[in-house]
Amino acid sequence: SCKGIQNPAYRFTVLFKDINDNHKLVSLEHIWSVNENRLSFLQKLGLRVLKRFVITWECIRKNHIMSYASALTYSSMLAAVPVLAIVFAIARGFGFDTVIETKLRHSLESNPDIADTLLYFVESYLQHTKGGVFIGIGLVFLLYTLLSLTANIEEAFNTIWYVKRSRSIYRQIIDYIGVFLILPFVIVITSGLNIFLQTFRTLLPDTQLFSKTMTFILHVSPVVFAIFAFMVLFTLMPNTRVKWKNTIWPSILTGSIFMVVEWLYVHYQIKLSAYNAIYGSFAAIPLFMLWLQISWCICLFGAQFCYANQSLHTYAFERISDELSRRYRDTLILLLMSRICKHFAAGLKPFTAHRLAVDTHLPDSLVGILLGELTRMQLLVESRNEPGEEPRYLPAIDIHRITVGMVTRRIDSHGVENPSLVWQTGTPEWDALRSLRNENEDALLIDL
Repeated sequence: SCKGIQNPAYRFTVLFKDINDNHKLVSLEHIWSVNENRLSFLQKLGLRVLKRFVITWECIRKNHIMSYASALTYSSMLAAVPVLAIVFAIARGFGFDTVIETKLRHSLESNPDIADTLLYFVESYLQHTKGGVFIGIGLVFLLYTLLSLTANIEEAFNTIWYVKRSRSIYRQIIDYIGVFLILPFVIVITSGLNIFLQTFRTLLPDTQLFSKTMTFILHVSPVVFAIFAFMVLFTLMPNTRVKWKNTIWPSILTGSIFMVVEWLYVHYQIKLSAYNAIYGSFAAIPLFMLWLQISWCICLFGAQFCYANQSLHTYAFERISDELSRRYRDTLILLLMSRICKHFAAGLKPFTAHRLAVDTHLPDSLVGILLGELTRMQLLVESRNEPGEEPRYLPAIDIHRITVGMVTRRIDSHGVENPSLVWQTGTPEWDALRSLRNENEDALLIDL
């Protein structure tokens, strides 16, 4: 989890009312201890918005988002031709390849030579993968670039959500290939919708009301599509459960900023004549890479904002989870084991990590870490009904044998012990430590 901002340069103050209606300045580092029940509605709303942005900023710094954006820029450049090849191949099968070509040329209208070169590469790629030795090599390279790009995206999102385990290879192939197969249809449908609206506007009566309404719809529809695309990406890409309601405002913010940046990229390419004089016909490549870098930064910012939305009420505890005492950490392990054992004894459906986090009011990331430790201690086992499904956790031992002493002994002995570096058993120090564990060690967890 992310630590608080220590640099005084990032500290500022915000105005709140205390219980005596006296104004006082609350440091940014202390906003987590403000009692919201003492604030007015507007103050409470402002505090929660501030908390979201603080979480986002702290975690962006902690998670090295800019480094992930750079890595994704490289992966996107590598996968550009294979992705376009898939899009054109599927679109051509339905007779819509001209629509895709028109959109591509519009995006590179200030550099038509680059568009021609890119389309030539795509056409050559499709021709070479139709037969001969290139069909095997081409398909392998295509799958590698696609899976590499999507795996890097998932890794970045999992880092944002503190998810330790990525999707299985089987799940990656099924999910990601499905996305790339659907993508051309989405592009064609949205392009066709714009063409339909433009045609429909020409057929409408020449009235100011209809003209303004259709113009507004034409301008807004790409933004709405971008917002919807980001909402789907933020919900499905992390290998954890993301509530769709927590993606609404981040998607609106991210989609709007993304469309503004895209508009600037498309409309200001032609004005950079001095830039073209330096790079010549290659001028579009650095600009394209810069646009990709900024776009990935915007996307990852939106994903981090989704995390801030979903973890707003647990972040105050989560930000100090790395500093938990040994006693408190052991207590949480016993708490989770007790809940799982009682749930199992009642014959209920096993807990997932998220469901257990909700039940215990603990952060998802902390619960995931502790469940991983319990699994490695062989106190829990993971169960999945289908490949790639979110794991559920079951006791690995008969629940009538799992005692407090068994769990604490597993905690104590978990890890590597080098006999040459520790005292042998039977020494006063060892016996003293052992005696501390004897009390209540035979108590069953299901009886707690």
